[in-house]
Amino acid sequence: MLLTKVAQLHRRWLVFAVLFFGNGLNVGASVYSFGLFIDPLETEFGWQRTAISPSLSFAAEGSLASPLVGRLVDRYGSRPVITCSLLLLGLSFLLRPLMLELWHWYALSFLQFSAMSGVSAIPAGRLIPVWFESAQGRIMGLAVAGINVGGIIIPILVRGILTTDSWRTAYAVVGLAGIMLALAAMIFVREGPSRSDASDFDEDPAAPGLTARDALRTKSFYAIMGTMLLGSFAHLGVLPALIPHFGNLGVSPTLATITVTVMAVMGLLSKPTFGYIAERITARRAMMITLILQCTGAILLVVSPAVAWIGLPVFGIGMGAHGALFPLLVRESFGLRHIGSILGMLTVASVLPFSLGPVIAGLSFDVSGGYAPAFALFAVLFLISAVGLKQMRVVTA
Repeated sequence: MLLTKVAQLHRRWLVFAVLFFGNGLNVGASVYSFGLFIDPLETEFGWQRTAISPSLSFAAEGSLASPLVGRLVDRYGSRPVITCSLLLLGLSFLLRPLMLELWHWYALSFLQFSAMSGVSAIPAGRLIPVWFESAQGRIMGLAVAGINVGGIIIPILVRGILTTDSWRTAYAVVGLAGIMLALAAMIFVREGPSRSDASDFDEDPAAPGLTARDALRTKSFYAIMGTMLLGSFAHLGVLPALIPHFGNLGVSPTLATITVTVMAVMGLLSKPTFGYIAERITARRAMMITLILQCTGAILLVVSPAVAWIGLPVFGIGMGAHGALFPLLVRESFGLRHIGSILGMLTVASVLPFSLGPVIAGLSFDVSGGYAPAFALFAVLFLISAVGLKQMRVVTA
């Protein structure tokens, strides 16, 4: 009995490690390191930046795949989904040294982003409440904080390889890391302490919570969807515009670059912090606080250059906790029975802000010469999202 408990204790941290490092590799390699490869690809193939950069738009395709990923998690368990997703992610990077044509770049980018939702909130939303029931908020925050750690470490690693070797070697190293993580997921991830193997996983009709069909009939579903829809404008609306915004305020290019580092550090701190707060006051109230912080921060960013430096960490603390609180919101309102499918359906709402956020910020600059109108609009959307969460019903605190 004692050996079984020790094995389970180790197992839960192995599951956590796969989620943590999977999140770090997923976003750190796909987004944070993206810009480091632009110059080498331009030099190697003569591709224009306007041809290379649109591959990031395939992130929307990853969101559109979320309902299928969620359904697969509910039907077959998290282990095969995480394993296959990490395998696809690793292969998408491992094959890039073989690229010869621009369409190869697009095809591998499509493969890369199609795997993103299978290594993020959907499997974590099922696994962490089962393995860490009494501390699920804190552990969810720590697991999702892998994104920030990956965003700090992986670009440093990639830049080091690019300096001493080539872009092909850098992509190969990232790809091998994905393959190794896929192997770790296959060996270590289990659906819960009571299951010795996830290969026989199937939906449990006795599991607590609503079905996906029942969830669609509730106000809570649309309140949370509003949070995903409006709250996500922070990620591709405000965040990419921070450096040019501070440049417009007269900040030097070197100092303006620090804004992104501040956001990464604030996100790293806020995820476990608000995960803990969610355990005490519910995820719904914690999310409302973060949205109000984002609203306040967005307004402070445009008041004056001095006040903008105050608004930056305020906004970063609010934005950073969003990814950790989202799966907790869903579990809190709908339980675990069909959490994968429900998370998948809700994640589709992020397609709109991911597509429109940069466009709104760009139009704001073109029309007014700055980002103040866009930031003001986003502040209103964050506030509406916070108020909308009052319609959410907490079923399992």
